[in-house]
Parts: sequence; structure tokens; C-alpha cells
Amino acid sequence: MLQKLKLDWLTFVVVSVGYICSYTITSGLVMPLQKIFAPHLPIVFSVVFLPHGIRVLAVYFLGWRGLIYLLPSSYLMWATSVYGSSIDLTILSPVASLSVVYVAVRMVKTYSRSQNKGAFDFSWKECLVIAAIASVLNGVAHSMLYDNAVNWILIIGYSSGDMAGQIVLLFLMIALMRLNRKLSKFI
Repeated sequence: MLQKLKLDWLTFVVVSVGYICSYTITSGLVMPLQKIFAPHLPIVFSVVFLPHGIRVLAVYFLGWRGLIYLLPSSYLMWATSVYGSSIDLTILSPVASLSVVYVAVRMVKTYSRSQNKGAFDFSWKECLVIAAIASVLNGVAHSMLYDNAVNWILIIGYSSGDMAGQIVLLFLMIALMRLNRKLSKFI
């Protein structure tokens, strides 16, 4: 029991740190560059939103527990965005973003199980499909939260930024795994 609790805390810390770091990189590096090179884009979405990839991977591997692990860091980063940068984000924004990822994961995993695939097989292609579905649903959810209607500009903005973030995160993971393999040969 104590070992399980220790593993849960470690998982919580890893997911939270990953989310906070990816959000910090997005708001501290991507957003300032976006303001310089694309000042006409609305501030409510990023052209490369790395936290979307963390959300997808956390829920992909941890299921509904990933939502619980992500919720505190999502609200922490939401609070810093809203109060720190004067960005108009609704309090339901983190819940909406997490919920649509869970729906997308359930949809894809249900379909992939019907294709006789193992429950614990990792597939980067599945992650990209999940990210694509979740990013469109995220755009729809946020357009409904902001405009009470479908706003195609928000949907396209959220979808493109979320997908770009997922792709960049997967490339970073691949690079880190290769680096780890090369470094492990020396140890």
C-alpha cells in the first residue's frame, strides 16, 4: 500500500512538472516569438501549445487518473495566464481541455481494441489521432465557452496550436530516448 502511494505521488509530480515546464516554455518562449512574428494572431491560443501533448500522453498512459494528476497544474497555469498576463480565459477552460482529451482517448482506444490491438501497446500514430480529435474538440469547447457558438477561427487556432505542440513534444521525446540510448552505452 505504501509503495503504491509512493508511486502515485511520483506520477503526480512527474505529470505536474511536465505540464508546468511545457506551459512555461510555451508562455515564456513560444508566445513572445509569436507576438513578434505573428502579432495579428489572438492571444488566447498559441501556434505551438506543448501542454496539449502532455495532456494527451498523461491520459493515454494513465487513463482517468491522468485527469486528476493534471488538474492542479492546469489550474495553476490557468491562474498565472489569467492574472499574470491579463488573458481572458474562463474558469472552466482547464476542465474543458482535460475532458476533451479523455473523450478522444476513450474513442481511439475503444476503436483500436476492436481492431484486436493490445491494451498497453504504445503507438505514436494513435497519440497523433488522439491529439487531433482532442484539439478539434478543444477548439469547439472553447469557442462555446467564449462565444456560445461555433467560432471557426478559435477552432482552427486551438487545433493547429495543439497539434503542433503534440508533434513537437513527440519529436522531443524521440530525441531524448535516442540520447538516453547513446549515453547508456557509455555507462
